[in-house]
This record gives sequence, C-alpha cells and structure tokens, in this order.
Amino acid sequence: MRSRRLDSAENRSARFTAGEIAHACAGELAAGDAATPACGVATDTRRTVRGRAFFALVGERFDGHDYLGQAVAAGARVLAVQHVPDGWRAPKGVAVVRVRRTACALLALAGHYRRSLRARVVAITGSYGKSTVKTMLGAILAHAGRCTVAPASFNNRIGVALSLLSARTDDDYVVLEMGTNHPGEIDELAAAARPDVGVVTAIGEVHLDGLGSLQGVVEAKAELIGHLNPAGTLVLNADDPRCLSMAPRFAGRIATYGTHPSADVAVTNVDRDGSGWAFEALGRRCRLASGACHDVLNAAGALCAAAALGVPAGQAALAGVARPPMRYERIELAGVTFIRDCYNSNPPALRAALRSFLLEPAIGRRAVVCGDMLELGLHAGRLHRELGADLAASGADIVAAVGQMALEFVAGWCTKARPGQRAFRFASAEEAWLPLWRQLRPGDMVLLKGSRALHLETITDAIAAHLAQRRKEAVA
Repeated sequence: MRSRRLDSAENRSARFTAGEIAHACAGELAAGDAATPACGVATDTRRTVRGRAFFALVGERFDGHDYLGQAVAAGARVLAVQHVPDGWRAPKGVAVVRVRRTACALLALAGHYRRSLRARVVAITGSYGKSTVKTMLGAILAHAGRCTVAPASFNNRIGVALSLLSARTDDDYVVLEMGTNHPGEIDELAAAARPDVGVVTAIGEVHLDGLGSLQGVVEAKAELIGHLNPAGTLVLNADDPRCLSMAPRFAGRIATYGTHPSADVAVTNVDRDGSGWAFEALGRRCRLASGACHDVLNAAGALCAAAALGVPAGQAALAGVARPPMRYERIELAGVTFIRDCYNSNPPALRAALRSFLLEPAIGRRAVVCGDMLELGLHAGRLHRELGADLAASGADIVAAVGQMALEFVAGWCTKARPGQRAFRFASAEEAWLPLWRQLRPGDMVLLKGSRALHLETITDAIAAHLAQRRKEAVA
C-alpha cells in the first residue's frame, strides 16, 4: 500500500455535474447544461484543467476571472465564478455556475464530496508540530491501506478543500492539516472535513495578532472538537496543559501522548541514534532519521492517532520519514554545519529548535541566526526580547538577528549575555550572509530559524555560491 500525495492543485478523483456543483455550493446555473460533467477541480490554468471544474478564485494579487478564456481553451467543462465578465460568453458545451464566493464554494463542494467518502478522516491542528505529525501519520497509514495526505501548507480554506477533493472514493484514510490565524476558521474547515480523529499537537504564542491571547489560541484550536465524530477520538498532547484543558469539551474517547507516564502513548528511553533519535513507545523501540529531538513527541502523536484508527504501531514507517526541506535540514559548507529550520518561526518553535540545536554534538562554537517571528501583534516586542534573552542564556557564542525585530532580539540578548558572547543585527538575509560567514570557522555549528518571509535559506545559498566561485577562481 502507498500514500498518494497531492502534487498539484487539481485532481481527477471527484466527479460532479454542473447541477450538482451549483446545489452543493448554493449557487445557480448561469449558462450551459446542468448535466455537464466534470472530473475533478482546478484553480490554476497553468496546471491540468481538461475535463475539470475551474474555480475562479480571487486573491489580493490575482483574479481567476481574468483566466476564464484560458481555462476553457485548456478544456475546462464547468466554470465556477462570482460574476461573468462583461462581454464574455461561455462556449457551447461549457457550463457556468455562479456562486457568492468561489473560495467558500470550493470548500462547500469539498464538504459535499467528503460525505460520499468511505475513508476515515484525520484532522491535525496545533500551534506547531502539525505538519510533521501529518507526514509521520501518513507514512504509518500508507502501510495499512490507501491514504491521501494533504501536501505542505495546504492548511487553509483552499488547501483543505483541495486536499479533500484529491481523495479517491476507495481511500481508507485521509489526513488533513488545519491552520488558523483568526477565530472561526477551523470551525469552517472542520465542518467540511467532519473528522473521525482530531489531533491537537500544542498550544503556543502563535498568530496572536488575530487570536489575541493564549486562551484565544485554545479557543480557536478547540473549534475542531465541535465537528469531530462523536464516535471518534480526540488525540491530545499530554505534555501541554492547554491541550489537555480541551478534554472536557469532547464526550467521546480521549487519547493522549507525551513523556508523562500516564499518557496512552508514553515516550521513554530517548537516546541519540547516530544523527537521529531512538525512543520507546507502545512497548517497541522506534527510530527517527530527524535530528530534531522535538520530533520524538511528534512521532508519539502520529503513533497515537494511528492507534485511534486501529492501525498497529508503525515504527518501521517512522524510521523512513525524512523531514521536508528547511525543517531542521542539515547542510555542510567548508567544515561549518548549518541547520536550516527556516520554513517558519514562532516563540515555541524557536525554543524547540534551540533545545534540539543545543543537543547537537559540536566541536566548535554555536551560532544562531534568528529572523522575525510574525503575526504576534501587540506581543511582538516583548516576545522577541524574551527569546533574545533565552538565546543569550543558552550559551550561544554568536547570535545574528535578522529583520525588523532584530533590535528587540538584541535588546533581550543584552540582558543575559556573558563576556565572549557576540550579537549582530541585520536588516535582511542578503545583508547578513557575508558578515556572518567571516565570523565562522570549521567546526562551528549554525542554526537558522525564522519566519518564511525572511528567507533565511538565502544565507546558506549565498555562502554556497561564494564558495563555488572561489573554487572556480582557484582553478582558473
């Protein structure tokens, strides 16, 4: 058995007629025949559109209505639109469904399709760890049956909709990821997905500009519970008291995981295993290729969710799971080890990455490059200062702060710094790479941690290009 991952925004598994789409999306047939069939959906004319229903999504920098002609030329059978552009008419054989908002309609269609699936659905949310738990759980379930796993970052309204619509009618499992930055978002996603198993990985200081406080984060993540199958299972991180506080909200089965002995999936005997980690859970020894020690807890979450589905422990599957790019990714450059964990950043994720980094065997100095942590609202300054102090207290020899909040990082660092420790601040990764490289020497180890918008991977890319140019010049 194997897991199918959605490699594009389209699929050919879900089949609808134009009339069915109109009904599911609370829209109306504006042109064409209600019996016009569509096999799958599309949202991007640069990808496969032929035979599908094209949804004209509208964003801040694009409008799918500008591409209706291209969609028709590419073979779309049904067009879902918010309006029909002036002077444009659908050709014969193409049906047009008018809806209020195409993004909402896409999710409504996904919810309609979900009701026809025999697969059991898992929805994973949390302030951090959800992508890794999703990947690990998908690997385990792929050994037990047909499984569709949401791809990276498909955790909003459009991503969850496309993930559901990518599922096959003969799938046994569908694994979804749900994110949020404002109240009501997970409520909407979970209503469409109607999960059989819900997983909450952690609660932390994330998206505070939209959620307001840690309790606001709890309330937002708990929206999942209201749409969880009453006969299903709520999986909670036993090491996180805020996660456990959700248990009374669900009348069904609660399953827990963590390092606490009372957890249903309790992690014990955690040890280094080469460049990865080994631990015991459910009476068996598990191994992870990941060098991030917090992935042990993520693996326990995946094992707990699999057990809730009646799937035997998947230790062998876990051993083969590789971390996605820029998620605690190790790179060696001229004797310096870089750990790129710069896909995203927030206070708890930075603390977790720092704990793992400090457990790495190093023969030289340790340096941390920290980029802005975004969407923290009024709490941003305080949290960046607190993390700066944590970095100094960790004993890191060099700290380079990058971005608009660099001054706050350094201000916090100064409160705990000891003689010999050094801190620098830069406006961007492009500005930072050369001064940083000049500070480093073989044997040093560097952690790169920042939000996606900072593009901290630019630092290692620029250093690699610099070294390649020097080698080229040396042989010229």
